[in-house]
Amino acid sequence: MTTPQTGILPEANTNATFITLLINNDADSIATIRRTVAAIPAMTAEMATQQPDSQLVSTVSFGAHAWDTLFPEAPRPELLAPFKAHKHGLRQAPSTPGDILVHIRSEGKDVNFDLSRQIMGELGDSVLVEEEVHGFRYRDSRDMTGFVDGTENPQGDGRAEVALISDEDQAFTGGSYINCQRYIHNMGDWEATPVDQQEQIIGRTKTDNIEFTSEQKAPTAHIKRVSIKENGKSLEILRHSLPYGDSSECGLFFIAYGKSPKPFDLMLEQMIHADGHGHYDHLMNYTQAVTGCAFFAPSITFLESLQ
Repeated sequence: MTTPQTGILPEANTNATFITLLINNDADSIATIRRTVAAIPAMTAEMATQQPDSQLVSTVSFGAHAWDTLFPEAPRPELLAPFKAHKHGLRQAPSTPGDILVHIRSEGKDVNFDLSRQIMGELGDSVLVEEEVHGFRYRDSRDMTGFVDGTENPQGDGRAEVALISDEDQAFTGGSYINCQRYIHNMGDWEATPVDQQEQIIGRTKTDNIEFTSEQKAPTAHIKRVSIKENGKSLEILRHSLPYGDSSECGLFFIAYGKSPKPFDLMLEQMIHADGHGHYDHLMNYTQAVTGCAFFAPSITFLESLQ
């Protein structure tokens, strides 16, 4: 029986570290990377035992190029492919470099720091850091826009049903497809927008987080544009997004886990591209994606087989 990585299913934490890496292709680097990623579940478990209140979990995942380079003896997960870029007018979702994503989350920035240092110390010169982002819970789980984020996440057993491969690709049961983007918010324009207009853009009330009825929602509302159905059934993703920022720049590190990348791609398409009536997600007028990467997180069973 396969065991999923610990960072996929648990509920949200207050802090997360997202490290996007590029791999070196020489034989020594590949050997170091394989050895290190195989040990990440054990490193995480040991530190979680030492810090029992931290709720420390992690996920390591791989892009299509890295998978073929690191695991030539294994088939590639059926739907693993480079991030699909989207562009419509001024709205765009770029595809940017990323071979490995290390996603660490817990209740403390310090324990995330300790685990990330241990992992990066083991990887050494075998990788290059493309980007490192530190996310944190903002107020009562709100985005920097001031609206509660992640309200559409599946709950209970539905989290595994949405996020984990089962019979779809039996060679990779317990694995999960990941798509991530870093968004920069235009806070000046957003904060200059009246609250009632912000609520129409999102599709919820701002203070008490009440979703508008279908009749009340504008066709350009964010939560309407990302509501996708196929054959009458909602297509869902499991979000582990968190805000990030400093005094000069802030936004959202968006990350979606799923047993297929298809729901994410359909949502992004509806956000960026206008339909036949010219409707698109008007939240895109206030935020810009500057990165976009696609990965696959194999099971712990797969990682341990590399040792």
